[in-house]
Amino acid sequence: MTPTTAPAPRSTRTPAAARLAAAALGLAVALATLAGCGAGGAPAGDEAAGSSAATSTDPPADAAGDPAPTLVARPTAAIEVLAAPGDGEPFVTLPPTTGFGSPRVLTVLERREGWLHVSLPVRPNGTTGWVRADGVALGSVAHAVTVHLAARTLTLTDAGEVVLTTPVAIGTDEFPTPTGTFFVADKLATGEEGGAYGPVALGLSGYSDVLTEFAGGDGQVGIHGTNDPGTIGEAVSHGCIRVPNDVVTRMAEDLPLGTPVTIA
Repeated sequence: MTPTTAPAPRSTRTPAAARLAAAALGLAVALATLAGCGAGGAPAGDEAAGSSAATSTDPPADAAGDPAPTLVARPTAAIEVLAAPGDGEPFVTLPPTTGFGSPRVLTVLERREGWLHVSLPVRPNGTTGWVRADGVALGSVAHAVTVHLAARTLTLTDAGEVVLTTPVAIGTDEFPTPTGTFFVADKLATGEEGGAYGPVALGLSGYSDVLTEFAGGDGQVGIHGTNDPGTIGEAVSHGCIRVPNDVVTRMAEDLPLGTPVTIA
């Protein structure tokens, strides 16, 4: 069986300094201050919530009808991704950490005996695959983020309850912010509160639909702060989502890796 959306395996990885620039896609200046995220400029709050040994049952929905938490898988070593459970050779192998040094996380879509159907942080957006359950630790995430492009707002919820809503800047018509359901793959401290990206950049699992390369990186999109708050509420970026610095700081503190981010 051949996956319909799976990308070809990559034989090389983009260096962390270049990929870090792409995590805050949408600005013309690379995140040079984050180049050492694996050595000195470590990812900020790089934990995944509730990691534990894999179990055979999904998290139950709340008795009051609150949304069920998102199941998150953290590979314990390099993990092979297949098109279907037990179906031949893997079409990609993911290392246990991202290019920025964050622990690798994957959101779980479905569970079968010994296997997990997961969302993948690869091109094209929406690619999924199957991994062996015994190769991951499982956790759950109650938070979720929704970005409404038409309204240019971002809403953060916790177990279905609204925590905050904020105006955001989005991509231009030429370089639109991609739509779909992604997840937080990296949390990166910039070390520059007053820099172009604010204090933190949250790298997402999605990529620009227009740019395949950006500032030396591969077009990964992100949510980050800004030193130009006057742009908030406008369509001015190359695809990233800009939020006020106090908001991105709170998001970095509250959101574990694997938090789902829906952009519509």
